[in-house]
Amino acid sequence: MKAESLKRLEKLMKPLGFLLFAALVSAETLPGDRMIAAGAVVNSVSFTADGKSIAANCRDGKVRLWDARTGVLQRTIPIEKGDGSVTLQAQSDLLATVGGDKVKIWNVNAIGNARVFPTVGQRTRRVSFSKDQQLTAGSSATSDTGSEETVRVYDATGKERFAVTAGIGGTSTLTFSPDGSILVATSYDTNIRAYSVRNGELVRFIEDVPVATFAAEFSPDGKVFATAGADRVVYLWDAKTGRLQRKLPEQPEMISSLAFSPDGRFLVTGGFSAITVKAPVKVMIWDLASSKPIRTMDAAHQVGSVAFSTDSSLAASTSGDDQIHIWGIPASR
Repeated sequence: MKAESLKRLEKLMKPLGFLLFAALVSAETLPGDRMIAAGAVVNSVSFTADGKSIAANCRDGKVRLWDARTGVLQRTIPIEKGDGSVTLQAQSDLLATVGGDKVKIWNVNAIGNARVFPTVGQRTRRVSFSKDQQLTAGSSATSDTGSEETVRVYDATGKERFAVTAGIGGTSTLTFSPDGSILVATSYDTNIRAYSVRNGELVRFIEDVPVATFAAEFSPDGKVFATAGADRVVYLWDAKTGRLQRKLPEQPEMISSLAFSPDGRFLVTGGFSAITVKAPVKVMIWDLASSKPIRTMDAAHQVGSVAFSTDSSLAASTSGDDQIHIWGIPASR
């Protein structure tokens, strides 16, 4: 009986030991870890070009900027009434707002001097900028009745360069290569398309992913682009050939956001539960040299946005509440 009792106790303690270990891991803190109370639910977050400020698009119709070092609120930028969609560009001072049939591009340091240009057709839903800020891409429904989308690219004056069809079910992401020569569009129809920004020619068509893609981004050197989505896997593609290089398959939830560090060493990913966006999930920091996660943090809800500081020393995440979490980057191991 005593031996049987010990075995039962051991069986009961194993899950408790795992939970204790998980609690210790999640409780780990690093230099730089902190939280900013935003004062409103945060939709997306980004660091400014000089790395000194953190910008957040908040659900109350305002963009707020804080000192990245101290967390002190620097200024609040009200978004004009009628401008629904707001895009913050990573490591940039640009934000775009979409209202009706117009896109406005603002510099957060010079609000009041927006570039405004009309869009064609339906309301633009997603916006992305090229790194040199000379090109803007936007997606919108092709018609009132269909589910197909059209992606349009505009030059710095607002002149449309080209328009291309981009799949059925909606465009999930738009991202330019660092040199501005390629635009990658992912769609809920599971396909990945890469276009030449010179004339809109389809130069890559990837249909190897079996599920919808929710996040995509180029590496800083432009040699790789990453995609991730419903199957909880990060795919790393050769940007020149479109061939799959490798996978990062350990995210516990579906992946809704990702970002490369500017030095190209790390990737941060955030997910959401298949059960409900309100379920707690994980934020993971990956060492790309080893293809292994080097830090896993808790998030209260779906991770809607992740970003790196310009010096690659910090990552930030938002998860559907009024908090911005800042995370230190551990040494690779």
